[in-house]
Formats: sequence, C-alpha cells, structure tokens
Amino acid sequence: MAFFDFFRQKDENGVKRRTADGRAPLPEKARFEKPAEGQPMQIRHPRSYADVEEIIDRMKDKLTVIVYLNELSAATAQRVRDILSGAVYALGGGMAELEKDMYVFTPDGVNAQ
Repeated sequence: MAFFDFFRQKDENGVKRRTADGRAPLPEKARFEKPAEGQPMQIRHPRSYADVEEIIDRMKDKLTVIVYLNELSAATAQRVRDILSGAVYALGGGMAELEKDMYVFTPDGVNAQ
C-alpha cells in the first residue's frame, strides 16, 4: 500500500474511507473548465424587431451581448427590450442598463450588476 492510498475516497470494495480521526476525507478537486475559447463580447445594433432572434441565439450560446437600441423608434425599442428581458429571464441570465438605450445581457453564471 502506497503512502497516499490512505486518502482515496473509497477502498477496493467501494466502502467510503475515513481519515484517522473518523471524518470523511475531502472531496476530490473539481477540474477547471475553461470558458468557450475566449469568446468576445457580442455587440448588436438591431435595426428592426426581426433582429431579436439573432440576439437571442447569441444568448443561447452563452455569450454576453451588448445591445444598442438607439437606432430604433421608441415603441420598437420598448418591444425589443421586453422580448430580450423575457428571453434572458427564461435562460437564467441577467440584464443591466449601461446607459440610455444601451443594455448588457449576460448568460447564466455571469453577474450583470
């Protein structure tokens, strides 16, 4: 038996090992998962309501998207903002206003504040 065999989680029979003082050993260290190849932040300037689908697709790909609504009419900008906020809620992400008519939409696990 090697020196470090004592620290394994289970023995050959599948029984959980205990440390010398009776406590369960620490769990194995989780592997670090690198984010999606350093994907840059996406910047979008929708020109109509039809451009919303492409923005939602980027959010589904777990990318952070900055959306400028300054090129839209007030009514269309409100409609785009409403559908994007609903999509980001459904995907578990976040939304924050950076400045007037400029929003950031983040995927699940990224803080938008």
